[in-house]
Amino acid sequence: MTIELRRCVIPHAPLEFVCASSARDGLLAADWLERDPPRADAADTPPLLPSGLRVAIERARRQRRDTPVTPPFDPLDFLRDPQVWRAPDDVPQGSEHARKVWRALCRIPVGETRTYGEIAREIGSSPRAVGQACRANPWPLFVPCHRVVPGRGAPTAARAGAYAGQREGPLAGIKAWLLEHEASST
Repeated sequence: MTIELRRCVIPHAPLEFVCASSARDGLLAADWLERDPPRADAADTPPLLPSGLRVAIERARRQRRDTPVTPPFDPLDFLRDPQVWRAPDDVPQGSEHARKVWRALCRIPVGETRTYGEIAREIGSSPRAVGQACRANPWPLFVPCHRVVPGRGAPTAARAGAYAGQREGPLAGIKAWLLEHEASST
């Protein structure tokens, strides 16, 4: 089976967005990965899949869906214009609670944010449980957990909140960048 791999590099960022899909299984995995350092033989060698992404792809293939979910937009198009963002037809496999959270995230329009508390009230949960579901989101960018922020005022790079469990570092920087990128398009 052929797996299509899309790579999306954000200028001046240490991470790149990678998503994998196949015609049979649809969207298999999506994640932010450290950018590979340039290699002399890079033109001759296909990029290696990090072990975490390979594991996610295999897990998704074992959890076959009745109807495969295709990537709802091309991440490269999103880099040029965040307004191309579209929610996926369905959310990833997960607990009932996580899927409720992810569906709520998909209803947040581009350029807007919600707090963990607002999402919790919407689905009848707690802010901490919403944060845990955001952290477990296997389809970042497609299921926009970056649009969920702490309840302490307007989001800024310093107050955007955690992203994939990181409050500092490359993922936190990507979250701040995504929020700014989307806000600039509205």
